[in-house]
Amino acid sequence: MKVPPRQISAFLRQPPAEIRAALFHGTDAGLIAERSKTLALLYTADPDDVFSVTRLDGDQLVRDPSLVTDAAASIAMFSDVRLIMVRGRGSDLLETCKLALGSDLSASFVLVEAYDTTTRHALVKLFEGADNAAAIGCYEDSDADIATLVQQIMAREQITIAEDAIRFITSRLGSNRMVSRMEIEKLALFAGQGRSLSLDDVSLALGDSATLTITDIASAAADGDSNALNQALTKAWHEDMSAVMVLRGCQGYFRQIKMAALAMANGATATAAIRILRPPVHFKLHGKMTSHVKFWREVYGGEALNRLQDAELTIKSGCFDDRVICSQCLLGLALRAKNLR
Repeated sequence: MKVPPRQISAFLRQPPAEIRAALFHGTDAGLIAERSKTLALLYTADPDDVFSVTRLDGDQLVRDPSLVTDAAASIAMFSDVRLIMVRGRGSDLLETCKLALGSDLSASFVLVEAYDTTTRHALVKLFEGADNAAAIGCYEDSDADIATLVQQIMAREQITIAEDAIRFITSRLGSNRMVSRMEIEKLALFAGQGRSLSLDDVSLALGDSATLTITDIASAAADGDSNALNQALTKAWHEDMSAVMVLRGCQGYFRQIKMAALAMANGATATAAIRILRPPVHFKLHGKMTSHVKFWREVYGGEALNRLQDAELTIKSGCFDDRVICSQCLLGLALRAKNLR
């Protein structure tokens, strides 16, 4: 069976009794790991218990596809169910999963974390079409998903957080659930139980290297500096940043340009227009932002924002290389900036 996104939470709380195997697949490795752990804890109190839990990887299963079936037939020493946790590339796991789903899994549960798959992959189709198995897609969180995660963690710690602070967090996170959760947990630790978090608090706490790199990318594109843009993108790819994260960060930058330009059109000075922006612009970037607002102006800033959003939608279609699409979009903006100066 295929588990629809709106039913995933319910499935992870209580899978149907006839389901004896679950496949987690998609582009968000952190979300795959988090959901896998959540489901594993339904079948074992300790996922590291070697007497009741068997862990196998793709390399092992390529050499011997029968290992999962053999493990399913073995008796768990301290549990009613033998949990088998499998991880690897989709193509390496296909044969072993075919054997496993065709065997007796009544006293076991097979949990599979698959990478390098798409929704059309044979492994995904195998689990979707099986009566005793389920396939769960794990893809990049939407802004609403991140906002929900923030609210859950802050509520647990009895921390009050401002709405604009939540919006700032959603604009910075989302490409990897594990990373997002770690950053939000750090914010909770930073605030302290029972305290509060403002936009300034969050902006300060999330001012990490990833944010600074994305700011460098956006600033270089807005400035028309192709060399600086290439260097910043190279750094981002070296740090394994998500192309969607880069595009969202740049959207935030050009959205601020558009808002500042609108304020200037209504009579505000450039300095005043930038100072009232939310989330606030770092004081070291005021000079750059001022020059960018002057030649991008409202209409051109909106045009750039549309191009960045279109690039994100193209990446999410899954038909093109995400880094190529991101880089081409940003280079186009840099060339546009040169013409506007």
